[in-house]
Amino acid sequence: MVNIYQLCKFAAVGCVNTFIDWAVFLIISEVFSIESGFFYLITKGFSYFCGIINSFFLNRFWTFKDSHTDNEGGRFIRFILVNAVSLGFNSASFYIVYNLVFNRTTALIFATVITFALNYTLNKFWVFRKDKMVVKTTGG
Repeated sequence: MVNIYQLCKFAAVGCVNTFIDWAVFLIISEVFSIESGFFYLITKGFSYFCGIINSFFLNRFWTFKDSHTDNEGGRFIRFILVNAVSLGFNSASFYIVYNLVFNRTTALIFATVITFALNYTLNKFWVFRKDKMVVKTTGG
């Protein structure tokens, strides 16, 4: 079942992440003023990673309210994998829709909706899932 309040919080975190990504990219670009495709590629990778770090903590403590600290490294690796898979789906769905419809805006919207749904689902049910306690009973 979809928790609408949680979904809205996830979307808000995504907006904050985008702001951080763009702000870091623009600040670095302005400070160093290097006109190079390679520089922009490295800067964009770094700025996107800053957004991912923010996303991990906001989603962990606010969206999904996960206070468990066990296997934090594994949880972060799962989070990075989800983001990598989402990036792949975003790029692939954009490419497919753009080549079918020949409309950039339609392709961007479609890719964003698909990626948002995939990212939310994987984060909710894999990265930040609430593990159910297993109660062991002894036979008697």
